[in-house]
Amino acid sequence: MGNDFTGLRQRFAKEYKQRSIDVQTNMLLEYAPKMLKKAYQNSTFINRTFNLADSYVWIVYYKGEVKGSGFLWNSKRANANSEYNAQKIDGRALASNFVSSRASTYSNGWEVIWAAIAPYSYNLETGESRPRRFYVVSSIFDEVNSDFKGKGNITINL
Repeated sequence: MGNDFTGLRQRFAKEYKQRSIDVQTNMLLEYAPKMLKKAYQNSTFINRTFNLADSYVWIVYYKGEVKGSGFLWNSKRANANSEYNAQKIDGRALASNFVSSRASTYSNGWEVIWAAIAPYSYNLETGESRPRRFYVVSSIFDEVNSDFKGKGNITINL
């Protein structure tokens, strides 16, 4: 009487690959909010209304599918909207809309996004219409780059 091991190797390989994907995804789901908090802690702008901080968001994708997302804080911190170019800015609402509407640009592997969605974050980061440049989220670029040690494409978009 013999044993039939047909397909065992394929099943094991598939299960092992899925476990590896799950482990990597979970590591990124822990890493992303920590780095977002670090970006905020390293920011150099003055937080008057908290709308910019409320617009901080992270998203982790795997093969284009959202695996998790979150904000700097569990709840909205700003008590009033800020104003930019004669428009009222609700940072948390902008961040929520970004999460629900942004599609991943990668269909193979992981993508992690850290962003400050308030429209004036660009001006602060680039120094546009200001005497100097401020860190908003770009302060974490070097650390993220070091953490991944060239095992991913790291891009900063302002």
